[in-house]
Amino acid sequence: MRKRACTWQVPRRAAYPTNRLKQWRGLATRTDKLAIAYQAALHLAAILIWTRR
Repeated sequence: MRKRACTWQVPRRAAYPTNRLKQWRGLATRTDKLAIAYQAALHLAAILIWTRR
């Protein structure tokens, strides 16, 4: 970006779903021991985020 007076940047649209998933603390810190449990939680969170849109 060019040097301007404002220092903030507009978030990209692709970053929004990632930021929504970060609100799920268990997914953000990956507290699940098994990969299958993490994957199931990821799918559940994605479905809930998608239905709330």
